Amino acid sequence: MTRAITTEPNTEGADATIELGVHADASQLSVTRAVAATLAAQDDFDLDSIADIRLAIDESCSRLIVRATAGARMVCRFLTADDALHVSVTTTTEAGADLDASGFGWHVLNALTDSVSTSQSEDEHGVVSTTIEFTKSKHGWDE
Repeated sequence: MTRAITTEPNTEGADATIELGVHADASQLSVTRAVAATLAAQDDFDLDSIADIRLAIDESCSRLIVRATAGARMVCRFLTADDALHVSVTTTTEAGADLDASGFGWHVLNALTDSVSTSQSEDEHGVVSTTIEFTKSKHGWDE
């Protein structure tokens, strides 16, 4: 099941965060790509930047899906700002899940985005959440 909500309504012209929850499964990649591309297009990103965002969300989600615990959900948060899209992808993983920041996929993420980072946290029950965050700024003819 896929679930999408606006976690911070954009009622006064402020930036809005969109949250998309899906199963941590490769069958959900097309949904995450479509949402990311749609948000970028609505926010007037150029076509090259939209393509970069689609690839970056695909790579981020794929990296987490292969490390996700059985039955895990993956949450994608999209924050649209005046000049950038900030994306956070989180799922539960085994403790010490290595995201290999030296691999080819990591180099792809660095090339496609303006910034990318990973983090892990553990709750009081020992559940580990792993997050990949990236930012993509608008690039257009008027820069």
